[in-house]
Amino acid sequence: MTEKIEGAISERSTLTEAEKSFVHKIAEHYHITDGMEWERGYVIGWMIISFPAKQSADEIAKALDIPREPVDWIADLLTPPGVYTREEIPGTDDYYITLNDGAWPNAVEHSFRRIPEFHAAVQHGLEVLKDQPEERIERLKRMEYLYGVISRKLEGVFDVFEEHRNSAAV
Repeated sequence: MTEKIEGAISERSTLTEAEKSFVHKIAEHYHITDGMEWERGYVIGWMIISFPAKQSADEIAKALDIPREPVDWIADLLTPPGVYTREEIPGTDDYYITLNDGAWPNAVEHSFRRIPEFHAAVQHGLEVLKDQPEERIERLKRMEYLYGVISRKLEGVFDVFEEHRNSAAV
């Protein structure tokens, strides 16, 4: 009897072993870092490498041998920020989703560019709560330090990325 590996994709999945391996690694990342359910992570992984790129929710669920709910959850989560485009299939409850070219850099950049804004909000909190007892603001001080370091390290990162993207496009 073989031991089932946590997060292993179903043997009934139509993915190749190489595809399963990749999809598992992506799902594992999201499971460890965000506590995401394995099946939701499978959807993200599969949409990075699926061919054709445009897949219906039912096709994704079938390929991964999972219920449709995790596909719908990921589509609902990642369509509004533009990571996926969603196209309804008339006369059905199904729809196509496609991972947008450049979606990850755009999504990451959008989130990371907001870190200095969050840092400023934390700094504001330290200013307006400066007369509070140390026990009350110690977490805020730790956050301010962390987000201050991250903000300084991020300076210019997206300029370098944009230069790289532009030179690769030439």
